[in-house]
Amino acid sequence: MKAKILLILVISLVSLTATAQETLLLPNGAAVDLQARCPVCGMTVGGDLRAGATYGYKASHLEGFAGVAAAVFKDGKVVAFEGARCLFIYNTIPKRFGIDVGNITHRYVTDFKSGKLVNASDAYLVMGSDLKGPMGIDLIPFLDKKEADKFSEERHGKRVVQLDTVGAKDVDRTEK
Repeated sequence: MKAKILLILVISLVSLTATAQETLLLPNGAAVDLQARCPVCGMTVGGDLRAGATYGYKASHLEGFAGVAAAVFKDGKVVAFEGARCLFIYNTIPKRFGIDVGNITHRYVTDFKSGKLVNASDAYLVMGSDLKGPMGIDLIPFLDKKEADKFSEERHGKRVVQLDTVGAKDVDRTEK
C-alpha cells in the first residue's frame, strides 16, 4: 500500500514538472528561457510556474499579473524580463546594463487580455493601476487601446502610454 502511494506521488510530481515550460517562442522565432533571471530585478523570468503569463487571484478577485517581456538584439541574443516594467527600465537606462538600445531589433511584452507576446511598440501600457506585478507597481500591456483605456478606468490606472512615451520617472517603484 505504501509503495502504491509513493508511486502515485512520484508520477504526480513528474507530470507536474513536465508541464512547466522551459522556453517560450517569440513572434520572430527566437526563444525566451523561462528559467533565466531578469537582468533588472533578478527574478526568474517565467516565475515559479515557468509560464509566459500568470494571473493571481485572491477570493476570486484578480490581484496580480506577471507577463514575460523580451528584447532581441541584432546578433540574435535574447534578453528576457520578468515583466514590461523591467523591459522599460532596461530600455530607458541602457548604460546601467552596458547595452546599446540601437542594437535591439525587437521588443515584446505580454498582452494582458490574450496572454500572448506582442510587439512592444504596438502595445498600450496602463501605468499605476491597482493590479500589481511580482515587483509591485507594473506596466500592464494591452494590444488594443480601448481595452487599455477600459482597464485603466476600472483598475484606477493613472494613464495609458506607449513605449516611446515611457521615461525613467514613469517606471520608478515609488508609489505616490
